[in-house]
Amino acid sequence: MRVVADIRDWGVAATLLASATLVSRSARADSARLLVFVHASVKQRALQNQIQGALPGIDVTAVGRISDFERTLKQGTDAVLALPIVIEAFKLSVGLRGYRGGSPEEAYSLVAAGTAPDPQQVATVGALDLLGRDGTNNFVKDVLGRTCRVERVSKVEDLLPLLQMQRVEAILLPARLQSEIKATSKLDLVGTELATKVGLPAASSVTALGTQVISALGKMPMNVLRTLGVDSWH
Repeated sequence: MRVVADIRDWGVAATLLASATLVSRSARADSARLLVFVHASVKQRALQNQIQGALPGIDVTAVGRISDFERTLKQGTDAVLALPIVIEAFKLSVGLRGYRGGSPEEAYSLVAAGTAPDPQQVATVGALDLLGRDGTNNFVKDVLGRTCRVERVSKVEDLLPLLQMQRVEAILLPARLQSEIKATSKLDLVGTELATKVGLPAASSVTALGTQVISALGKMPMNVLRTLGVDSWH
């Protein structure tokens, strides 16, 4: 009799678990979805958890590769958070812009070991992969003002090894991240700030539910904004 009772107990537990799972899935299906493609100094999972914690009721997916961004966008999302050049490349409209110090743009630096790199002389540059091979090559060309060979990586922490292994002469990154990169290296890193500015992370509404996400982004706590490299939304 006890064995039968145990089986019945497990059956009830399994039924309850299945019901809970269906409710959970249904709740996620009803939630507005935000797709994030922003390179930050923290790991992708940490970034996703930070944003998810700041946006209760919104299903957040953070990706680190442009291919994952494109695939997830095709599968369906309600809003995206990325650099304006990425948003515009996918024929979306910027609905909310990130600002820092009163500007929607930021400076980029070319960083090398030993001496400050000359943007007009470097032949090989390491850069974050924003738009695939051709798109990223064009991005680097626009920022530097000339063509050079580009070595692409998908994470901020992967830029430094390019210099350490001498695979590139310099790396290109937001100027605000230079001090963080320098703190993790024994190399004498020196940067040259470039004249061309790049748009800070922005958001775009993809579906009607995207307006909920846009509204929620404006209520983000300051610590999450700083991780994204902004201090306000407009």
